[in-house]
Amino acid sequence: MIKTIFVPMSGTSTDDGVLATALAVARPLGAHMAFYHVRLSTCEAVVRSPHVQFCPGPALGGALAHLQEKEDTVSANARHNFEHFCQSNSIPARTNPTARREMSAELWEEIDQTDSAFVFHARHHDLIVLARPHTRDLVSYNLIETVLRNCGRPVLIGAEGSAPPTLSTIVVGWSENQAAARALSAAIPLLASAERVVIVGIDDDDAMSHAMDQVARQLTWHGIQAQVSFAKPRKSSQVAVQLVDTAKNLGAGLLVVGGYGHLPMREILFGGVTESLIARAELPVFVMH
Repeated sequence: MIKTIFVPMSGTSTDDGVLATALAVARPLGAHMAFYHVRLSTCEAVVRSPHVQFCPGPALGGALAHLQEKEDTVSANARHNFEHFCQSNSIPARTNPTARREMSAELWEEIDQTDSAFVFHARHHDLIVLARPHTRDLVSYNLIETVLRNCGRPVLIGAEGSAPPTLSTIVVGWSENQAAARALSAAIPLLASAERVVIVGIDDDDAMSHAMDQVARQLTWHGIQAQVSFAKPRKSSQVAVQLVDTAKNLGAGLLVVGGYGHLPMREILFGGVTESLIARAELPVFVMH
């Protein structure tokens, strides 16, 4: 069951996709969205902006004031984005749990929190929605990797833009491994609310065909009538492209995947299929380690 969704907010334009994706998931599930913003103190902002340390005396004061102003701005933007989001979608602000099946939201802010604190919060929610990295930024990718490997919860990489994705059709990219099984299990609440579920296998040999039939059979116990399809990439490097193309051709609004391959976990998650999906897929990607 997915009842609480952890949604970090940056106070920048990347919030649009995160908010839209969180709304698309929370709406059919009647889930609570916990929005979270980390504000940097001036000292921490200086640490993360090494060039400031080399400013000459007179310029240093101006640089520090600029960093403080920037943090004031993104903090205010996060609050504004949250309030506008709740007002536009008639979502009540709530901090105390309720058994009612309706959306609700809250926002809290912390100062100078580490990745371990981020993982702590993520671990105590059912699903985490993160923004898609726009560049190969090591901090962004390291944070996603840290969350995937340590929080024990599924991560949903949000779509671009402010329009909530339509989750009436969901594609499950299946590979016969533990990560795919965990991702499928974690996504069942979303699959159950979809109108159409398609399980896509990469290989169409007898073993994979049998495995996918078993997966489809399992889902029927949850009241989910899934279709089975196969993708045939010519090279292993084309798996991500083939999955995305298949999902687009099926009109899917969400792609569910686990880790692929037989290499060490960092290579599985950040050297192959899953990294390509996180970085380049045009639709939201639901992934579980």
